[in-house]
Amino acid sequence: MPGGGDVGGGAQAVCYRYDGSFEGFLCCVYDSVYRRETPLCITAESDVPALLGAERCVGTDGERAARVRDSIARRISPRALELCRNVFCSCLSQKELHLLRFLLRGYREGGGICQKNGDELVSRLLSAERHLLGEAHLLKGFTRFARAEGLLVAFITPKNYVLPCIAEHFCLRLAQERFAIVDRTHGAALLHEEGRARVLRVESLRAPELSAEEAGWQALWKRFYDTVAIEGRENPRCRMSHMPRRYWENMPEMADLL
Repeated sequence: MPGGGDVGGGAQAVCYRYDGSFEGFLCCVYDSVYRRETPLCITAESDVPALLGAERCVGTDGERAARVRDSIARRISPRALELCRNVFCSCLSQKELHLLRFLLRGYREGGGICQKNGDELVSRLLSAERHLLGEAHLLKGFTRFARAEGLLVAFITPKNYVLPCIAEHFCLRLAQERFAIVDRTHGAALLHEEGRARVLRVESLRAPELSAEEAGWQALWKRFYDTVAIEGRENPRCRMSHMPRRYWENMPEMADLL
């Protein structure tokens, strides 16, 4: 793949539309480089169509995506590819356009761009990555499973698309279990069965009915949580700093406090 220095510096009156996958985004990068243009915006098919500029649909091609992926690691650095993967899963507004600009600069400047923490663009990407990884870390502890309909099920409502970040943790922790972690925010689910895991799009987000036994275990867990609390040392502000309120809806022990 050629260096990004050949690409025109100004944004063109065109908006790219792609399928929302990381491979699809890499194909947008491919088109930007080879068409020598920087689009006004890059939007997924599920997003509201752009109002400015002509719209061009960019198809996902595995070979082109692989060429771009390899070129990022080779011409910029493996860290640049890691940063792109992480930021792509983040909730950063207009992340695709920010990543495209980062990559076009990276092709010109090389791997050193990842160390430019004071650069406005790089700083924005690093902040988005920290937010993603921080939320993924919290959800490793805040995710609550319930046994229903023959498997363990957990619901989460993260701001970022954390399923790829937490998959390995739960697959190792629950290696012998059949489980699903449903991301209500992004309409996706991590399904683990027979030692294999995959992420699926979810059309229906209906919570399964809990058995009487499961409801009993949840009641016992809540009673334990309330019993070990020390009344004289309650600190709601401290608790919310370590356990943000937006996670409580999926935690049985906190449901009564909403």
